[in-house]
Amino acid sequence: MKNFRINALAALLLLTGLSSGLQAAGNLMVTPTRIVFDQRDRSAQVTLVNQSDKSSSYRISFLRQNMTENGQFVPVEEGEPGLFSDPMIRFSPRQVSLPPGQSQVIRLALRRPADMADGEYRSHMLFQALPEPSTTNVEALTQQAPEGITIELVPIIGISIPVIVRHGELHSAVTLSNARIVSGGQSGSAAKVSVDINRDGNSSAYGDLRVTFTPEGAAPIVIAQANSVAVYANMPNRRFEMPLNLPADLKLENGEVDLAFLKPGANEKSGTLARTLIILN
Repeated sequence: MKNFRINALAALLLLTGLSSGLQAAGNLMVTPTRIVFDQRDRSAQVTLVNQSDKSSSYRISFLRQNMTENGQFVPVEEGEPGLFSDPMIRFSPRQVSLPPGQSQVIRLALRRPADMADGEYRSHMLFQALPEPSTTNVEALTQQAPEGITIELVPIIGISIPVIVRHGELHSAVTLSNARIVSGGQSGSAAKVSVDINRDGNSSAYGDLRVTFTPEGAAPIVIAQANSVAVYANMPNRRFEMPLNLPADLKLENGEVDLAFLKPGANEKSGTLARTLIILN
């Protein structure tokens, strides 16, 4: 029996941007990582940067995803109802080839339908690195290896960012519940804080989650922080966990753990959206 040699494409490795800065996967960098069209916005742009030492090509498209309670993204089934932004977004170019270290701007234009209902519409723009032609040319590969064909998986790296269109009267409110400290167990992993971020209203909620520990009779210390945490409008709550960064000489006991969900870039005095306490004995 002859062996067969074919370079096949592995399943897409997809990273979804959730912050407002930049997102990188492999040698591709995308900024910003969230596009929001507010009431009067009509255009936006995204910049791709090829950080590799060789030329690469990228394909740009849209896909529809929903967030689950644990913060993961799952594809939207065909025909599943929802408010999606991709039908009203035009963008160019749809495919680019970039030399090493070079960048490309992708321009987006919004066309709102005349009968558009109030709400928050969201789809995800996908930036997908394309494999080199030499890895997918079956005829050339079989000539190079006439004895047979083997299978080689070539991973495809992709980044997706949410593209959100807001229209009409929108609002959201946030509360925190079920906050607890999760032990790191016997594996030596760090302890974590776990909390439910509950969203009410017809728009997504975004904020920075900051965890502060105040030992009895001592000054407070920030022991965890996650910036630009999102709870999208397709779901009412999200279970969020993050590791605690404790000094080696600090024990997590006899004090208060304060969890604050803040406006992005704000502090507890200027922008607290929700708050909850864990009392430790």
